[in-house]
Amino acid sequence: MGMVRAAIVVGSVLVASGCGHDSKAAKPSAEATGTTAAANAGAFAGKAALTRAQLESAAIEKDDVPGWEVTVPKSAAGPVGGARMVADKAVCQPVGDALSESGAVKTVAAVERSAVAEDRSGVMVRVRLASYADGGADKVMAGLADAALKCKGFNGSGSAGKQHVGVAQYNGYLMADNTITLRLTMEIGNQPLPVYLDVGSVGRTVEYFATFNVTGDDLGTGSTTAERMQHVKVGSATP
Repeated sequence: MGMVRAAIVVGSVLVASGCGHDSKAAKPSAEATGTTAAANAGAFAGKAALTRAQLESAAIEKDDVPGWEVTVPKSAAGPVGGARMVADKAVCQPVGDALSESGAVKTVAAVERSAVAEDRSGVMVRVRLASYADGGADKVMAGLADAALKCKGFNGSGSAGKQHVGVAQYNGYLMADNTITLRLTMEIGNQPLPVYLDVGSVGRTVEYFATFNVTGDDLGTGSTTAERMQHVKVGSATP
């Protein structure tokens, strides 16, 4: 499958990315993550949500991630469309929202970055940083934790048209206050396209990472230098 074809079909999906398993941290189960999210609700009640300017400052740039071309994506171009992906199953909608530029939980501010591996491997990265009002980040993570347990797949419709999305948990390595890591399978013609969705909350900010290779190759992980550097910058920007 060609790069252009893959980018078009993943249209309403938020994608972020890279390669390599160089972190060995264990990932909590989705059920444990949901419990942690509930326990931490209000922990950042006295903290202000990051503004758009602060999120822009916290987003990765070209010089932050050697070997990656980092850009600000256009909403109507590239592997992510502007429309919300609507799932045909309510329990799966949090996954659809995580793949979109908007969701059921309203953001205070949000920014996106797109990164492409310069080694011409076909790995693409999409990062979305979103800040929420008090309790919003916890709602996002709790919804995803529930979906990780109950959603096995759904038919979604968005700016890329209709597509089936298979959903399964995988042992991701994103280190945040709360994390959900999912392996999604989409279809391009008769060929599956694995997309690794890693979502983590840091205070009132949620980091969305979606990782895939436009050739259709299975990366096996969303853990990358792009993800880790982005997480470091968000942590530094969070009060």
